Amino acid sequence: MSKNKKSASKNRKPQTTKSNTGGAGRPQNTPRPQNPNSAASQWTSGSKRKKSNLSAIALGFVGLIVVLAVLIFVLTKVGQNQSSSAEPVVLTNYEATNQPTLGDPDSKIKIVEFGDFKCPDCKLWSETVFPDLKAKYLDTNEASFQFADYPFLADDSTLLALGGQALYEQNPEYFWTYYKAVYTNQDTSKVRESWITEDYIVNLVKENVPGADLEKFTSDLKNKTYQAAVDADVKAGDDSKISGTPSIFVNGTKVENPTLENVEAAIAAAKAS
Repeated sequence: MSKNKKSASKNRKPQTTKSNTGGAGRPQNTPRPQNPNSAASQWTSGSKRKKSNLSAIALGFVGLIVVLAVLIFVLTKVGQNQSSSAEPVVLTNYEATNQPTLGDPDSKIKIVEFGDFKCPDCKLWSETVFPDLKAKYLDTNEASFQFADYPFLADDSTLLALGGQALYEQNPEYFWTYYKAVYTNQDTSKVRESWITEDYIVNLVKENVPGADLEKFTSDLKNKTYQAAVDADVKAGDDSKISGTPSIFVNGTKVENPTLENVEAAIAAAKAS
């Protein structure tokens, strides 16, 4: 503080202002009292509102989780009920006494294939799944395997089925040679076209089935000698409600998606029953 500055007079009184109401005057520099609705009070109130909003959000989130859990539970139960209510496709009105057969016909495990010789999936199944089944279950007489005709892709599908049945009647072994030869020579680009003729089938047998009586075979094919046998297979397939080929049955129950793994699982289940 400067020495030359005079000190304020001790006797000087503070100035006052008059109130509009005529009350006592208030010193000019006296601080105003705090309003209970001041900034501090507003901050406290705002904090309470934020906490309330957070609580509401939390409760809403918990409610959403509960709703989702209930929805998942209901959908799971519905799926389980639908799965349990789905009845398996069973073999119906199938006559097994006069069918091409491999393995032991008296074995406990009986496998049946419904196939169309023009079917690309049948060709694939015969080349990928069937050889393993044959080696493991048929060659060891642990199971039997039968082929049933279900020609549906084109008119000449029935002609191929008649050829197989005619050869089977000559010699059951001829059928399995024919089975392999037909699939080996299948033209997958003409699945829905009727291009196979009697001459084509006769030549196929001539080249692949040594020992077959070609004259009798040609006559049987032309005269449709075994049409009734083919029709019986088709009726059994229809009665069994098959929707396509190959359709594989193990002990009378259709194997869905007949991969090697699924067919073997069906065989294991049949053994355990």
